[in-house]
Amino acid sequence: MLKKILNRRNSFLGLFLFFCHYTYSQTYYEFTHLQMGTQFRIMLYAPDSATASAASQKAFVRLDTLNMILSDYREDSEINRLCRTSGTETYIKVSNDLWKIIKESIKGARMSDNNFDITIGPMTQLWRRMKRQKQLPSETQIAEARAKVGIDNIALATNTQSVMLKKKGMRIDFGGIGKGYAEDEMMKTLQENGITSAMIEAGGNIVISNPPHQEKGWKVIINAKDYYLKNCGVSTSGDMYQFVEINEKKYSHIIDPKTGIGTTEMKQVTIISKDGTSSEWLSKAIYLMDKKKGMVLLKKMKAIAL
Repeated sequence: MLKKILNRRNSFLGLFLFFCHYTYSQTYYEFTHLQMGTQFRIMLYAPDSATASAASQKAFVRLDTLNMILSDYREDSEINRLCRTSGTETYIKVSNDLWKIIKESIKGARMSDNNFDITIGPMTQLWRRMKRQKQLPSETQIAEARAKVGIDNIALATNTQSVMLKKKGMRIDFGGIGKGYAEDEMMKTLQENGITSAMIEAGGNIVISNPPHQEKGWKVIINAKDYYLKNCGVSTSGDMYQFVEINEKKYSHIIDPKTGIGTTEMKQVTIISKDGTSSEWLSKAIYLMDKKKGMVLLKKMKAIAL
């Protein structure tokens, strides 16, 4: 009887040791893909190159699909097709992804006192033109663009998952949330394909899952300091490298929805939050918000600013 128990224990031990070896014998792999105007980089641990490559390619396919939905540069994107119906008083049924990101964006606008606002599209379009012409927009141009901006101009019909843009000429710009949302969805795809430890980076936005084996977190350097992070999103917003210079004056590429103008105070903010979606819109909002109100918002979101 004792011999049978010992044999059974040894079998369980052997199975446990095999499982541990399979789990911990993971190799580091890295993959890149250009999309949304930047390079997306996947860093992950997997048992073999075939598993790593297959999971990463599926994540990049997910990214390409999202770009076709969210891009304001592509005339055939779902969001631009929706914008072309603005002012028609028509509800348009939208995809699950567009529905989710619009709802999250409205939440972000409400919580940030409209310092984050995806309806800022007319202003970003105006500044893109002015940047090419190397001149400031006129007060009239800014006023015309501002008249089309406002989160209250988005109406939702939950029962049909439909959206109406109330004002003619509205343009939606997901530049302050789209990459973070895409990284979150890419991470879900990796996890669905057996990848439990990964980090995705794209243009100042990072999404991190479980840490590598026997590590306390993925090492991320922020402001020359080492941080070891897991299961979170990290986003940095600022104008240290991205700005518009007109008449020898630098204007931030981050436009204030309330004024229609980029700030001239050069600064940078990094947010660590629960995921990439929230960390990205928070970084844009906190960048523009009054410090005291920004701290209140961070507390509500259980996020930190560096």
